[in-house]
Amino acid sequence: MKDSMPKITLWSGIGLALAGGVLAAFVQPALYSSAWLNTEPGQTFLYLGLLLLDLLNTLVIPLGTALIAASLVMFYLRGRSLPAEADRPKRWVLPDPLERRAER
Repeated sequence: MKDSMPKITLWSGIGLALAGGVLAAFVQPALYSSAWLNTEPGQTFLYLGLLLLDLLNTLVIPLGTALIAASLVMFYLRGRSLPAEADRPKRWVLPDPLERRAER
């Protein structure tokens, strides 16, 4: 059975990196352009929202890239490990010349 951990780790890293990019590119400008944030409670919400977004932007993109790198290392290590004896392809070998002469 093949180990699916490297593939899951790779796609999780790609998803986190893309989500962090979307957060950085679209969510902060959307918060700043909200018209109802001009009131006092709105400014508090804006401050807390931007604080949360900064925390997520600080963590999500580097975590995604670290997961991508970890999956590449897992793929490399899996390729370097020797397959089990049962998984190795069977090689066809010519019989010895003495055995061929005995058959005639």
